[in-house]
Amino acid sequence: MAEDLEYLRGKITELSGNLQNTEFILHGTVGKHYMKCGHKGCRCQRDPSELHGPYYDWTKRVDGKTKTVRLTEDQAKIIEQ
Repeated sequence: MAEDLEYLRGKITELSGNLQNTEFILHGTVGKHYMKCGHKGCRCQRDPSELHGPYYDWTKRVDGKTKTVRLTEDQAKIIEQ
């Protein structure tokens, strides 16, 4: 039993050390989507495969409300890591 306790204490120390090496943790979801614009003659109105994008956003809950932030492609890649 004492050996089990020592093993668990060592494991806790190891895992907490791993957490200290974590750069940051963000909660929420990164989305990638394509959109139609409002111009009648645009290619996106005629052909669904020609939508504009990709656009990236990060959606999370803040104080019980949904908050969405537009991201660049580079920002989305960083957050998804």
